[in-house]
Amino acid sequence: MKHARVITLMFHRVNDVTLGYCPEVFAQYLHYLVQHFPIVVPGEQLPQSGIAICLTFDDAYYDFYHNVYPLLKKYQVKALLAVPVKYIVDETTIADETRLQVPYVQGMEDPSYANKIPFCTWNELREMSESGLVEIASHSLSHANLSKSTTDLSEEIIISQKILQEKLNIPIKNFVYPYGCFSKKAHQIVRKHYEFGIRIGSALNVGWDQSRHFVYRINADPLWTRQKPINNSLINKLTLKYWINRLRLK
Repeated sequence: MKHARVITLMFHRVNDVTLGYCPEVFAQYLHYLVQHFPIVVPGEQLPQSGIAICLTFDDAYYDFYHNVYPLLKKYQVKALLAVPVKYIVDETTIADETRLQVPYVQGMEDPSYANKIPFCTWNELREMSESGLVEIASHSLSHANLSKSTTDLSEEIIISQKILQEKLNIPIKNFVYPYGCFSKKAHQIVRKHYEFGIRIGSALNVGWDQSRHFVYRINADPLWTRQKPINNSLINKLTLKYWINRLRLK
């Protein structure tokens, strides 16, 4: 039986003047995607053939709630949001402008994340999860590099999942590796506690890899910022990289 190929796109910010990111440009690209491809989240049933698109957003910056979530509601499509649990607060009265103006590279630094609340709050995450349009994933506790021997894997992988489940009252089925970095030991833990470990692999996916619990992603920034189509040339390149990854056991 043939399986659809899934291109999993990795986004971070869509509204950040320091990076030249414009939410209107992102909105145009999302419109293009929903007009041409089915949109899915990890583990969801796929068409029998063709290309499907999975939208993933790392770090849960406030611009996801402010700019992306309204578009998901408009088009009634789903996305996965990877949350670094340490940086989330219950609620805030800080103005949108202040929260959006924190540059991407400064978001996780003190005092930015504590005083300017550049990330989604627990109340905002709860609202989006309850909509059925946003699949919440763990992005570790502190956005740690899981390939380092000094990283507490239990805290970053297991405790982060527990906190998300308790705060949002939902199962957390996916883990997104910060920086795309992991070790064999880290992935063994992820496989035990999650359905999928989602990583950077510069490749598409031939169906969902239920046996290895892997989902490969590609960096979407060069696509949406330049309004590049997902054409046969890109699809063939990503398919080749998929098989190279499999042969190299990556």
